[in-house]
Amino acid sequence: SIDAPQVVNINCYITQMLAASLGLKLFDVSRRILMYTKETDDYKRIYAVCRGTFPIHELCGTMTALLLARRDVIGANLPQWKILAPAVFIHAMANFRGMKPIFKWNSSTPWSEMQLNQLKKEDNDFIWKQLLPKTYSKLVWLTILCRVFGFCIKNYYLIGRQAMKRTTTYSGNLHAFNAQLQTDAMLKRG
Repeated sequence: SIDAPQVVNINCYITQMLAASLGLKLFDVSRRILMYTKETDDYKRIYAVCRGTFPIHELCGTMTALLLARRDVIGANLPQWKILAPAVFIHAMANFRGMKPIFKWNSSTPWSEMQLNQLKKEDNDFIWKQLLPKTYSKLVWLTILCRVFGFCIKNYYLIGRQAMKRTTTYSGNLHAFNAQLQTDAMLKRG
């Protein structure tokens, strides 16, 4: 509503969503690695680090928080599906990239979830030589994640700036601010 108290800072949205995302990631990684408990299983720590390398949970949480802030702080008219869809899409891409479906979460082969070969403990063979064969697909995925990260940074500053304008430049005239937002959206589309 236009008469609602004016929130300028969007950091609380980002902080709370990142805390929730990091908590989910910690429990997910811990659960999956703790299930990998055979005596012959080596390299538990390497699999834990590899699972934590790509910040899927964090980026999805940040995208959702930014879109929530755009709706709540700026006052943009965003339906719930538009807030959740980007994060659901990126997380689905990560799942289809190599993670196992829910019915196979009791994993005894964590290397298959990360699209790695099983690491073997041999004196002559270094771990890096075993990890390098699938580097190209990982670089493509890293490029996608970097673009999502750029989207998050750009929108963080954009929403912060618009929130500040709403309370300073358009302080007494929020209808003009809403008109400006709609005009910017129309110019962006066309």
